[in-house]
Amino acid sequence: MISDWFLEPLQFSFMTRALIGTSLIALLSAFIGTFVVLKGLAFISDAIAHTAFSGMAVALLLGWNLNLGALLLGIFTAVGVTFLNRTAKLRNDTALAILFTGAFALGIILMATMPNFAGDLSSLLLGSVLSIRVQELYWIIAAFIGVGIMLKVTFHHLVFVAFDPVGAEAAGIPVVWLQTLLMIMISIAVVVSIQAVGVVLVMALLITPAATAALFTRNILKMMGLAASLGLFASWIGMYIAYYVAAPPGATIVVVATLQFALGLVISYLRQQQPLNTEGRRSS
Repeated sequence: MISDWFLEPLQFSFMTRALIGTSLIALLSAFIGTFVVLKGLAFISDAIAHTAFSGMAVALLLGWNLNLGALLLGIFTAVGVTFLNRTAKLRNDTALAILFTGAFALGIILMATMPNFAGDLSSLLLGSVLSIRVQELYWIIAAFIGVGIMLKVTFHHLVFVAFDPVGAEAAGIPVVWLQTLLMIMISIAVVVSIQAVGVVLVMALLITPAATAALFTRNILKMMGLAASLGLFASWIGMYIAYYVAAPPGATIVVVATLQFALGLVISYLRQQQPLNTEGRRSS
């Protein structure tokens, strides 16, 4: 029965923690991913994920919490990009290329110095959502609440900066500070998302639901709501498929999100063609 199919995975505590964790990550990624898509910051999220990998490598070497190491280096990257962009007059993509390639290479060197690092490397690169522990759930919940408060306080100014940074600066809004804060929120979202899908696929979780939502609306609140719904659906369906067919959960979630985008493209195309067909019938 359908109810048995739905309830069976919930009998296991690791699946319950994974579903709670991925749900919160999906919501957080949707809210921040909306700004990433609107401002064209996709490369930034990928770069922060790679530098966060180095932070995890340092944390493993020193015996720290992995999330703390990733968060510290991710925030360092976010602030560093803004600093280089303002002081050295480097473009965002140039500053990012310098920071994330150097940091990622350092992370690989550090991981190679540790015995039996292959298992840790695999989990960091591909995610280990089924191994989420209660302590890591606390990290995810704290990140969700913290970013939620920051978004609530700065939302209207962030929207203004996203659509018209020049006008926002002329109006006296602290554009540089808000851009740095947005980078920090992206860092937090990336770090907690790595737990679910790993460094390799983290950009998809952050961007794909928001990009799919952007096919149907440019209203930022509606876009956030639709992206959150799509992210939750992809997370739950992906987790259930992974459970029943023994597939990697992170990759399965990303595949479902990608299929959503493909379906969204088809629906968007058909909606655009419909008025043309109607006008053609009228003219004939």
